Amino acid sequence: MSHTHNRNRPLTGLFLAVLLALYAGPAHAATNMPPLETFIEQVQNGDAATVRGIYAPGLFADAVAQQPRDDPSFVSSEEDTVTQFGLAASYGSIGLLAHNSLAGQNFFALRAGQIFLLIYGDGSRAAFRVTRLLRTRALNPESIRSNFIDLDTGHFVTAARLFDSVYDQPGRLILQTCIEAEGDPSWGRLFVIAEPYAEGDPGQPLLFEAEARGYGSILNLATF
Repeated sequence: MSHTHNRNRPLTGLFLAVLLALYAGPAHAATNMPPLETFIEQVQNGDAATVRGIYAPGLFADAVAQQPRDDPSFVSSEEDTVTQFGLAASYGSIGLLAHNSLAGQNFFALRAGQIFLLIYGDGSRAAFRVTRLLRTRALNPESIRSNFIDLDTGHFVTAARLFDSVYDQPGRLILQTCIEAEGDPSWGRLFVIAEPYAEGDPGQPLLFEAEARGYGSILNLATF
């Protein structure tokens, strides 16, 4: 996908609306993961251009829903389902959103160096490795104009700068959900940032560990 760097984009209101939309009711119980090949059969629909699932060995296997064209702040309330963020796609990255009381709760189990798969509609797969977990606190959680504090550095960041640093990065994949704290389900935001993974990259021992636990043919994870 071509990438156009446009600083005049109308992002702030929509982006902040999404930042506020990731909490929805009681948490759901964890379920057993299907084998990789079974999961691929469950989610594929023949469309090679559409992301249909995300598979993190030993952690979660979730379907991917697409946002309606007329509802760019939509986030699915279905269990075991994340939503692809259309605005991110327009900047060349892949954003996956989930409520922190539903599929988003699983994002907190990811760690730097872990590898997971995206599943496309034709059954093909793409591997990604987690490179960073960015945690931020919303200074005004209920406002679409809220600014943020980076919890690792303590630095102040505006919504526009946060969007640029997270989503305006072609090829990157981002998992986003809310952080619940101090009795507020929208207290902060978690961004799990991942980059494309190719066989032989550093971090491959994590794949062998997953294979030893019986999570599928890890040697073929990066075969598209």
